[in-house]
Amino acid sequence: MNVLRRIFAGVHRPYLIRAYMIGFLFFALIGGMALNAKPANIGLIVTSALSTLLFPFAKLVWDELRNLVLGNNMIIMPILVLFPLKLFVNAFLWGAAILVAPLGILYLWFRTPAP
Repeated sequence: MNVLRRIFAGVHRPYLIRAYMIGFLFFALIGGMALNAKPANIGLIVTSALSTLLFPFAKLVWDELRNLVLGNNMIIMPILVLFPLKLFVNAFLWGAAILVAPLGILYLWFRTPAP
């Protein structure tokens, strides 16, 4: 239990809530399609649920790398380019969360002091 407490203590609650909401939208989309398939694809639903649970940690890796490269610089771009780009990045991170999230969990483990 202390392991989970230590990992989740390193992430701000609003960040987690927002990331889980985004992940749940992808889960609802993929899960709905998997349930409507004949026969229902239970493996895809389980994998999607796991990706949704790990998505905030994969997003954390992306955000930390982006902050490392860009720093406090601000890039201004048209909204018609920005929103599809953010959708693509979030969809990619959600799909790859099973592979990327362990890096985020390790980062949080070493960044957060032990209680």
